[in-house]
This record gives sequence, structure tokens and C-alpha cells, in this order.
Amino acid sequence: MSENQAGGKGKIILPWVLFAATAIGFGAYAAVQANEPNVSTGNVGEEAVATVDDEKITANEVYQLMLDQVGSQAVEQLILERLLDKEAAKQNVALTDADYDAEINKIKEARSWDDTTFNQQLESAGLTLDELKKQMKPQLQLTKLVEPQIQVTDEELQTYYDENKTQYETPEQVKASHILVENKAEAEELLAQIKGGADFAELAKEHSKDPGSAAQGGDLGFFGKGQMVAPFEEAAFALEIGEVSDIVESTHGFHIIKLVEKKAATTATFEEKKEEIRETVFQQKLGERTSAYVEELRSAAKIENSLATEETAAS
Repeated sequence: MSENQAGGKGKIILPWVLFAATAIGFGAYAAVQANEPNVSTGNVGEEAVATVDDEKITANEVYQLMLDQVGSQAVEQLILERLLDKEAAKQNVALTDADYDAEINKIKEARSWDDTTFNQQLESAGLTLDELKKQMKPQLQLTKLVEPQIQVTDEELQTYYDENKTQYETPEQVKASHILVENKAEAEELLAQIKGGADFAELAKEHSKDPGSAAQGGDLGFFGKGQMVAPFEEAAFALEIGEVSDIVESTHGFHIIKLVEKKAATTATFEEKKEEIRETVFQQKLGERTSAYVEELRSAAKIENSLATEETAAS
């Protein structure tokens, strides 16, 4: 029984939904300040967009509120998008359907989403696929502009592997099945049946109180140390393949455990992980370079922003 048996996965927010909050993090995206000045740069009308007891809430009021809350951030994002569009045109860098598809596939693979789950996440985020692609565009442009400047050497890959070798270690694991019941007397009766030749899996299906494994004949799959409660873990790792434990008591109840398979601890070799490491190191360098690249684009352009705070103006 795992220590987090009843736990579930939290909802995962789609990347790119808020481009300003992506992991790359651009210096051009300044946070909206609490003391941002009340700047008005337009008139969208005094017509009512809502009323409260016949008192109007006007379009201008809504517009002003939006300016106060997100105006500076929105303008900074639009400035970045213009800079990237101009530079992409200058360098003949165009995004293709394949670029978008590849990035969407990365999102799916990173979260083990199939097409149905991906579409459900899009819907829950209030986005269409075209809207998602529109939000992805600046990041993809930036990546495509900066990629040619990134070099990763085999020496860097080897250094990364040596410094992070522990993350490529797989600890000893065992595969076990169990029967969980609420009282010791029932456990003793079931253990006697198993010793008398009864089928372990069938007894688990009929009697186990573990909702996560009973239907599978008690199969828990592979697990390592630290994943199960201590008494269960100690008993499971002490068994030989095919051996059935005595009754084991834990906070969940009374267990009978059968060891199915063992896997010795292993460490993946550098060659096995080389391409994975290459992508990791590349993404690290890309993140470092993109921030500087955006500042270079800003420095080379004439930018006037009437909504800029002192912080954004200085960036």
C-alpha cells in the first residue's frame, strides 16, 4: 500500500496559455506594478456596458480599469511580438505547421496526454487550437531565431552526466501482489488457504480490500524503497521470488504479500542518455540566450511606450 494511495494528480495548466509566464521568462515582460499610474490613452465611449440600479458602468471605465491592471504588461508583450515579427522577416525565419505540431507533441508527451486529454485541457483553459497556436507563436519565433546561435559540445554533455549521475540511477525495485483485509483472523484463514494451494490472485480478487489492486489479483506492479509504508516495504524486499509472506500488519490493515519479480539497481550509461542530456543542456542554453537576445532587439529598436513604469522604461 503506497503512502499516498488516495492521492490524485492535480490539474495541469497548459503551457503557453499565458505567454508572459512561460519558463523562458523574458526581461521584456515586466510585472504590473501595484502603483502603476492611471494612464488614459484613448476613448472607447461612454455607452453603458452594464448597469447597477440604473447607474451606468461605461466602456471607458472598463477600458481604464484594464489599463490600470494589465496595460503595461500587455503593451510590453505587444512590443516583443512586433520586435520578433520584424526580426523574423529580416532573417527570413517563418513558422510552419510542422513547428507548431512538434511543440504541441512536446506538450502531450511531457504530460502523457493523448489527443482526447489534450483537447479537454484546451477546452478547460477556454482555448481553441488556433488560439493556442497564436499564443505559442512568439516563443516559437524566438526559439527559431536563437537556435542557430546555440552550440553544445560532447564535453559539456559528459560534464552534465558526471555532475548529475544520480538522476540516471534506478534503485532496486520489486514487483509484488498482496491481499489486504481488515482483521487478523481473516488474514490467517486466507494464508492457510494459500499454503494449501489456493490461487493467490483469485483470493485477492475475492477478498482484498485494496481498491487499487484487488481487481488485478492484488498486483501492485514495481515499486522501490520509500514508496510503501515501512512494515509492508520491509516484508516485500525480504522475500524471494515466488515466496509468500507471513501476515504483515500496517496502518492499512493486514497484508499477505507475494513477491513476483525483482530488479537490481542500475545506472544508465552516458551513451544511453546522451541525446536526452543534449536536449536538456540545449534548453538551458536557449533559456539563457533568449533573455539576452530580447534585450539586444530592444536596444536596437526605437521604442516609445506611454504606459511604461519606471521599471519597464529602464528595461
